[in-house]
Amino acid sequence: MTSATKAVYKFIMQDFLRMSSTSTEPLFSPLDFSLSFSSIVTVAAHQFIVPCPGVSFTPFHAGHVLGACMYLIDIAGLKVLYTGDYSREDDRHLVQAQVPSIRPDVLIVESTYGVQKHEALRGREQRFVDLVTAVVKRGGHVLLPSFALGRAQEILLILEEHWSKNPDLHSVPIYYVSSLAKKCMAVYQTNISSMNSKIQERWNRQDNPFIFK
Repeated sequence: MTSATKAVYKFIMQDFLRMSSTSTEPLFSPLDFSLSFSSIVTVAAHQFIVPCPGVSFTPFHAGHVLGACMYLIDIAGLKVLYTGDYSREDDRHLVQAQVPSIRPDVLIVESTYGVQKHEALRGREQRFVDLVTAVVKRGGHVLLPSFALGRAQEILLILEEHWSKNPDLHSVPIYYVSSLAKKCMAVYQTNISSMNSKIQERWNRQDNPFIFK
């Protein structure tokens, strides 16, 4: 896995162990986590790796969450592209999935949505901020349950941009309440080079995109 995934894995597993500490039969023990963490070998996107004779693989950005990769595996000339979740859309912070130039012989892919066609990303975002704005302007409060990794950061970036363009919302505070999300935010700030050009440009201007106003 990538170094970003390893860092996030540590926080997610620690959170899982904390949440499952009251269970009579937890799936993993602290020792299991410690042994698994010490066994991780990190790789980088586009790194060519030969684990044994006749087998090689190269990671490519998957565009799903920070650190996620798809793997082009070569087994004695047979090329297999293996990936979990991936995204071919540009979002607020990640690069889109990078398609290898080599056509694979076998494709193994996550397929939750199958051949479903989603609404365009910008349309979904506009509908989201319109709903949030409508609730706020009528004096309401918006509670957004969200995954601590990826989704939380994307939502905060979307809301920050919308708030900056609408002065009438500046007096309305936005809070994110999640110790896990805060820990993941630190990983984001140390992996700017893995993100898209928009985030890197902000970083180069000394504008940290993950310190929310």
